[in-house]
Amino acid sequence: MQTVIEQERGRFDQQRRRTYQIAGSLGVLMVAVDVVKQSLDHTQPLFVRLIYIANDLFLIAVSLLVIWMVTTRRGKLTTVERLMFIVFAAESLLFNGIVPPLLGQTLELRWEQTVNDDIWFLLMICTLGFHLFRHRTSVMIVTGLYGLSVVILGGQILFSMPHEPVEPGLRSLQVYGMGAIFLCFIYIVSRYRAQSQRLQIEYELMEEWAFVDMLTGLANRRRCEQELQEAIARHQRYGEPFTICLWDIDHFKQINDTYGHEGGDQVLRHLARLARNTVRSTDRVGRWGGEEFFLLLPCTHLAEAEQLAERLRLQVMNQMALDHRAVTASFGLAEYHPSDNQVSLLARADVALYEAKSAGRNRVVGAVFAPALV
Repeated sequence: MQTVIEQERGRFDQQRRRTYQIAGSLGVLMVAVDVVKQSLDHTQPLFVRLIYIANDLFLIAVSLLVIWMVTTRRGKLTTVERLMFIVFAAESLLFNGIVPPLLGQTLELRWEQTVNDDIWFLLMICTLGFHLFRHRTSVMIVTGLYGLSVVILGGQILFSMPHEPVEPGLRSLQVYGMGAIFLCFIYIVSRYRAQSQRLQIEYELMEEWAFVDMLTGLANRRRCEQELQEAIARHQRYGEPFTICLWDIDHFKQINDTYGHEGGDQVLRHLARLARNTVRSTDRVGRWGGEEFFLLLPCTHLAEAEQLAERLRLQVMNQMALDHRAVTASFGLAEYHPSDNQVSLLARADVALYEAKSAGRNRVVGAVFAPALV
């Protein structure tokens, strides 16, 4: 499950990087257009145009820096995002709020700039804030930024009241009010999506824990029985052969008595890793209970299954030891027969395991089908 989560996080990070590359490229183009517009606009004083052109060049430089960082993977993505947020939030407050009135911006011009780009730029920054910070922190930051922008607009309206009509300013306030409603919906949707993802992850974790043995990380007995039922169903429908194997550690009680339960647990964990690395990718290995394990070998007849079990037996004997004493295991196999059911198949494998124990342990025994056992 952890691997799946990491893969999903990696895919999401890649999508974010690609989005910032596209958005940054479009932003550079839009700001470049504004540079040309400011250069050709002779209705404003040269000093004012130079200030806005310098600011546009700064935004282009920041956008190119962001594109370079996300493309070359320099620094953490969250660091890049927070750098963007700080720069753009400051830009919004200064050049969409404080600086224009100081340079003689009228309310009519403020209305024009509000609907053209100011409000959209502010909404983009606030949406980014919801993404970057935890929900309570994000609400405080976004509310503060948006509220400060509205206060600045309100101050401009108040100071302009004796000299010019306030209607354009009031229209700008209406737009900011609609923007606030839009942000509320954005917040609700983002919270709903986050909660849905969290619940989905918790559900998948609970589902996995219900079928995983917590000591070894293998499938537990419930999952093994489920996979056995599925294998029987595939055989009944498609005639697909399969063999099962019940196997356990020889003299495991002595291991527990000598090395304690922690030593026994270490043996079980080591054996689980060894089994996962030895069996085929299509085979299913699980912990049946105690020191006993289960192995399902799809599309495998008994003779081939015995060879695979023998290979696993040798791996256990050669690679596992306690105080230079080899740890061994015994294996009982049974191939599914059309007259079998789950109980009879497990019984035949259990009888074969008992025979392996009786014959001296550390061996593989395959059960010969006997109708009398069914």
